[in-house]
Amino acid sequence: MQKGGNTIVFNGEIYNYKELKKQYLKDVALCSTSDTEVLLELLNRQGLSIVNKLNGMFAFAWYNTKEGELILCRDRFGKKPLYWMQQSGRLYFASEIRPLATLKKDIEFDRNVIRAFVDDTATDFDERTHIKGVWQIRPGHLIIVSKDKPIKHRKWYFGSDHALDESRYSSWESVIESFEELLVDSIALRHRADVPVCITLSGGLDSTLIYILAKERLNSHIKPFTFIHPGSGTDESAKVFSLMQEYDDVACCVQSDHSIGAGRIEEALGFLEFPIWNPSAIAYLDTYKAIGQSGFKVVLEGHGSDEQLGGYPYMIEAACRRALISGNMVSTLRLYSVLEQTKNAALEQKREGGLHRLLNPLDFILTTLNNLERSKRGMQAELEEAFNYKILPIVLRAFDRLSMSQSLESRSPFLDYRVVEYLRALPIEYKVGPVGSKAVIREVLKKYGKDYLYKTHVKMGFASDLPRLFEDQGVRSKFADYINCFNFEGFGEIKAKALANIQKPSIGWRDIDAIWKVGSLEITRRMYQGNRV
Repeated sequence: MQKGGNTIVFNGEIYNYKELKKQYLKDVALCSTSDTEVLLELLNRQGLSIVNKLNGMFAFAWYNTKEGELILCRDRFGKKPLYWMQQSGRLYFASEIRPLATLKKDIEFDRNVIRAFVDDTATDFDERTHIKGVWQIRPGHLIIVSKDKPIKHRKWYFGSDHALDESRYSSWESVIESFEELLVDSIALRHRADVPVCITLSGGLDSTLIYILAKERLNSHIKPFTFIHPGSGTDESAKVFSLMQEYDDVACCVQSDHSIGAGRIEEALGFLEFPIWNPSAIAYLDTYKAIGQSGFKVVLEGHGSDEQLGGYPYMIEAACRRALISGNMVSTLRLYSVLEQTKNAALEQKREGGLHRLLNPLDFILTTLNNLERSKRGMQAELEEAFNYKILPIVLRAFDRLSMSQSLESRSPFLDYRVVEYLRALPIEYKVGPVGSKAVIREVLKKYGKDYLYKTHVKMGFASDLPRLFEDQGVRSKFADYINCFNFEGFGEIKAKALANIQKPSIGWRDIDAIWKVGSLEITRRMYQGNRV
């Protein structure tokens, strides 16, 4: 869009554009009702200072003709992608990596990025991509490009954009009320659309809370979609169906066909451009295809809650270890009880049986004492690492690329910056309390009488039945070929592990990690470099 002699290329949504228009452009005649025009007009009039006022997911390129500057800017948490590269004295930018990679004569992979994926399943956490010479704008950052001057890199988001009233944390009642009001407003903003809105319901706490508040507080007609895999220990459809009945809703159920798994994996990786944590991309892609085929363009989802409230067992474990070495046995016992309730035996996260009731605590104590430095980190350090490095960046890439492959906007109420800043300041006891993990969410569910939801503690996650995927001989054979052809220098150890695992008569959850990482990296190599070995 062009206006006032300046130009913008914009990807995303500014949810509070109506409020910004009313506050700053009350007497300005606009040509459209779009958030794009509001953003361009605000940039033209106020410059980059307006970016702090934006509530949304966005990546934009703004060319300021007067200053002769091109600004590439990305939202606070990296919901929307923005890549760039320089070649032959020119700068190129795009929402995807592959269009830029096609401009390069030789494709060279960044071994450090590959190593972070293999060791930590971490990607997208800094300015590097897996292709050398192709960069990304970091979340909450921008770059300024002008002729004959070095490129300027700037951080624009430093937190504390939202005024926090610390009295909100004075009691459980105040915390619950404040959190609910913030989340309701976030959900309301993300309902803004000129098309019907739907939601993906996994049966977990996060999407369930969004759905309930949309129904109870906003009287929304939001349409639920859920992914099912009957007979699996990770299927939560029963809870979803019970919830639907309460609101006279009917969920649209999606189920993957594992017999065509290998082809679907390659398709999903084509959209993702680089691997994610496991082959569950098939489930996500199938769900988004069903949503798109049903005519929806906007979907609400629960991403971002786990990384802020300690939704993964290892985060609760960190809090428990810290309590143990601090000598606080009351907290240790309480946290250990929550930890054991959260672990999922179906995902091979814990050992069950009478003897293990004695061995598990003993092993926990010995491991804590033998790793004192790690044990001192505590839960908050793990949350910050998950949010900035290990989990959220790869999550946001996965769900943005797969949803956008079907022309869907995936909106995340838990990643409203006001909610994020509120939860960052929330004391640990409100994140893991007597009621369990993600305590503040459970307390809101409790308020609405959803006992069968808030009393469920086992962490499931939105995933397909991956062991069943590898029961298909076609998938096994294809991945055996990928693994055999894999020849990234310096990664022989994980290749050997993947080879051993793919040959097992029965492949379990623990076996999949090496198989997936090696196989998906080989698919990625072929995607960029062709079938040369």
